[in-house]
Amino acid sequence: MSRPHPPVLTVRSDRSQQCFAAGRDVVVGSDLRADMRVAHPLIARAHLLLRFDRGNWIAIDNDSQSGMFVDGQRVSEVDIYDGLTINIGKPTGPWITFEVGHHQGIIGRLSRTPSSRPGSPI
Repeated sequence: MSRPHPPVLTVRSDRSQQCFAAGRDVVVGSDLRADMRVAHPLIARAHLLLRFDRGNWIAIDNDSQSGMFVDGQRVSEVDIYDGLTINIGKPTGPWITFEVGHHQGIIGRLSRTPSSRPGSPI
């Protein structure tokens, strides 16, 4: 009997949507080489890591100075679930939101179309 594949992680920002397969850390940051680029003065080059660990996706603050926030509270790590929104840099900073395991198709960069709010379809 084969084990099920780890769920694909879909990450959305106000400027893009990308999907990632488990297998290596996903870097969210301002660097051009980041897997998910969020260009903003408060965002470090490698601000967050998204990691599939022990059957779940987690978001980890990568020792950034300005942190990540969930519901206005600074956190160093959070389990990722459908609809989770993380603000980066400050409680009202740039946001990213997540879907777990719903994408079917190509993994990687999908769209650069702006959306009006977290979780809105692109």
